[in-house]
Amino acid sequence: MGGREGPLAAGRKSARLLRGVSARAWPLTLVIAAGLGLLLYVATTSLPYLIASPVGDAYLGALNDCLARQLAGATRLGWAVAPDASRAAVFGPRIVAVCGEDGTHSRLELPGATALAFDGERHLWVAAGGHLLRERDGTLQPVGDITPPEWLIGHTDGVIALDAAGQLVSVAPDGKVLGQAQVPGPGGRLSVGPGGLLAAVEWGGGVLVYEARSLALVRAEAPCNVEFLWWLDAADQVLLACGAAPSQEDAPAPAALRFDVRTGTHQEVPARTRAPARRLPGRALYVQGCDGFPCTATPP
Repeated sequence: MGGREGPLAAGRKSARLLRGVSARAWPLTLVIAAGLGLLLYVATTSLPYLIASPVGDAYLGALNDCLARQLAGATRLGWAVAPDASRAAVFGPRIVAVCGEDGTHSRLELPGATALAFDGERHLWVAAGGHLLRERDGTLQPVGDITPPEWLIGHTDGVIALDAAGQLVSVAPDGKVLGQAQVPGPGGRLSVGPGGLLAAVEWGGGVLVYEARSLALVRAEAPCNVEFLWWLDAADQVLLACGAAPSQEDAPAPAALRFDVRTGTHQEVPARTRAPARRLPGRALYVQGCDGFPCTATPP
C-alpha cells in the first residue's frame, strides 16, 4: 500500500541492521525495533479496521452496534437492511437479531435460517428449514413452504426468492404467489431497483429484468459481458460493469455502461474502480457486507 514495506520485508531489514551493532547497543536497538514493529502493526491492521468498522458507519453504525449486542459474538451468516435503512437484521446458525433506529430490538431463536429480506412495509422475512416466515407482532410466522433460496429480496408487495435451480417466485404477505418465472440456469444474482418496482437477475453475462410483483419479463439482453449491476436513482436505469466477451478476450470491451432496462438504450461511462454494492429500494444509499454486518458503500 503506497510502497510501504510489508512485515516480512521490514523484519529482514531490521535483522540486517541488528547484526551490525555492538552488544552494548542491543537493548536500545531492540526497544526501537519493537516500537517500529508496533507502529507497523497498527498502521497495517488497526487503522483499516477502524475506517471500515461496522459500528463506525455514518448511516448504519447505531444499528450495527445494536445488532452486535443482540448477537453477543454469535457467528454471522447474512444480513438485510430495510428499504429506508430504518431497520437491519443479521442471522447466525440459530439466532436472528433485528434492530431499529427507534431503539427497538429483538433476538429470535430460529435454527437453520438461510436468507433474510425486508419488504416494502419494512417487515422482516426469513427463509428457514424449507419454510418462509414473515414478521408479525414481534414474532416470525409461517406464510408457506419454499425451496431454500439463493437470494431473498423484498419488493413493494412482498418478497422475491431465487433458488439454486433458477426458479423465481414472488410472494405476498399472506403467502399468495404473485408470479413465477424461470431463469435459464443456476448462478443468477438477484436485485431490486428503486421503489421496489423492477427486479433484475444477472445471469450468463446478461441481464433479465422483471416487474417485481408479477415477475412479468421486461427485458432480456446482454449489452456487454455483464459482471455486476448497480441500480441507479432512476427506476429504470442501471450501471453495468463489463468484462471481455469469452469468445473475444483480446477485443476491447467497455468498462461500464449506463443501461435503460425498458428501452434497451445504453451509453459508455468513464472507467473507474467501483465496489460491488446494492442500492436500497427506498433510499439513495448503497450497502455492502462489512465483517458480517451491513455497511454503506460509495455510490458507483
